[in-house]
Amino acid sequence: MAFRVPPTGLAKHVNNLIKGNLLKKAPVWLPVVQAIPPGPSIIRSQQAQVNVNAQTPAEQALSSPLSTNTSIRHKQKHLRTKPPRPHAIVYPEDRLRRQFYKDHPFELSRPKVLVENDDGLNRTDFSQLMLPGMRLSEVDGEAVIKYQLHLMTEEGMPERKAYAKATSEFYLIRAQQEKEEREAREKMTKLLQNTTSNKYSKKALYHEEQALLQGQAMNN
Repeated sequence: MAFRVPPTGLAKHVNNLIKGNLLKKAPVWLPVVQAIPPGPSIIRSQQAQVNVNAQTPAEQALSSPLSTNTSIRHKQKHLRTKPPRPHAIVYPEDRLRRQFYKDHPFELSRPKVLVENDDGLNRTDFSQLMLPGMRLSEVDGEAVIKYQLHLMTEEGMPERKAYAKATSEFYLIRAQQEKEEREAREKMTKLLQNTTSNKYSKKALYHEEQALLQGQAMNN
């Protein structure tokens, strides 16, 4: 088995190789390692307190996992140390999304259009649930979640208060959308009734049915 130099003695080992003419030229990384020596292990310690995502305090509170009191069994103390694994990617709105779709499961069954609009821009402004110029059908559950997150991070609202405000505005938009759809269906029904009540339309439908019956008789 080949000799493995510990990380702390790497620079010293390379200098010995150069002095013994086993290396003709020093590696380009040698000055860096001498200036910033590595630690005793190649695995860096993970610092949980470092805010690598530049999240606000409200977003950190949302993305932090809930603390659970779990008892460690005696046998678990003697288990082998698990290899380090990357942290799970957690977004601040994940918890808000779970709560919203738990209370509104039917929103998941609504069709979602994945095609970009004409200008090819995605919505980034969630200061209002429904921006000027938007259609009622464009407001979906994801917009409510982003709007609630905006109320919590930008306006400092508590989670429950922001949830109540976002959902109350969402209910008004859904009620207006259902009203317009109901009026459109009633208008279409009246239009079809007027069309079928016309005597000329009835006469045309009668001749069409007769022609279909004659065609079926000839085929038989």
